[in-house]
Amino acid sequence: MFFNSTKLMLTNTMMIGVIMTICSNNWVSMWMGMEISLISFIPLMNSNKINSSSESMIKYFIIQSISSTMLLFSVICMLIGVSMMNEIILTTAMMIKMGLVPFHNWILLIIEHLEYSIVLILLTILKLPPISITYQINSKFLLMPIILSLIVSSICCVNQSSIRKTLAYSSIFNMSLMISSINKLSLIISFISVYSINMAFLVMLFSTMKMNFINQILFNEYSTWMKLNIWINMLSMSGFPPTLGFVTKMMVIQEMVKINELILVTIMIMTSLLVLFFYTRLAFSSMMISYSFKKWEFLMKTNSKYFMMMMSILMSPFILTLKMVF
Repeated sequence: MFFNSTKLMLTNTMMIGVIMTICSNNWVSMWMGMEISLISFIPLMNSNKINSSSESMIKYFIIQSISSTMLLFSVICMLIGVSMMNEIILTTAMMIKMGLVPFHNWILLIIEHLEYSIVLILLTILKLPPISITYQINSKFLLMPIILSLIVSSICCVNQSSIRKTLAYSSIFNMSLMISSINKLSLIISFISVYSINMAFLVMLFSTMKMNFINQILFNEYSTWMKLNIWINMLSMSGFPPTLGFVTKMMVIQEMVKINELILVTIMIMTSLLVLFFYTRLAFSSMMISYSFKKWEFLMKTNSKYFMMMMSILMSPFILTLKMVF
């Protein structure tokens, strides 16, 4: 995404809205923060594909407006005193904003026409406000959406050919893992930090290589280091040991075992195997395919590639140490 003064101002305003929602102690301020981030993010979705981006902007605005209206309606129910109705409506509004199943189709409809930098913002930064609100309401109606999100995202991820939709399904899967441990704030912060790092590295690679579909990974002329970099980061996204993604997933499963959610743990492990199968298949296919390379690629600086690979592998002991401390 090419930054000019307007986009820089919109990005700053969006971050102000996100921080305002996270730091607020009343519902109206939270709603205002989400609206500020919504209005600031919509112009950033504009791209060279005029018709497609306009359609995505309108769809995103309608969906987010519906969830914001439900949030305000739940605040009114809170003032009246209808506790059960308030909790159901508020939980549904946050599920729509996070894109959990069965309210996940809006992400798939708009993500195909967005640039990779906007996809990264949509799947990481803009998930922070609804996660913080979900943490504060501590709803009892999240178990079924979590199970549905785990099953649907893992199955649909195997059958995808678009990289953007694959990232969307992977985001739904990781979001359901995050929400399952919503009572543990330190675990949520660790999980979303590691997930954002992995997503940023993967999006950076796909944007550099200009890949939109999975079959483009198989046929490219990039160096072995670039392919090895994709391989390590894909294994980290899937939760393959000893990468960063495995550590956070293990911490979530450990927390679920502590509170005796054994059925949920079983579903997590089975669906994680599907996601691991998909990413491992992609990683090995990208490494094993024969390709031609240019001689001057040996002279390319590979410091950033080394850094991204080492982050995915060597940061696991550091995260485990932080878990022991906190």
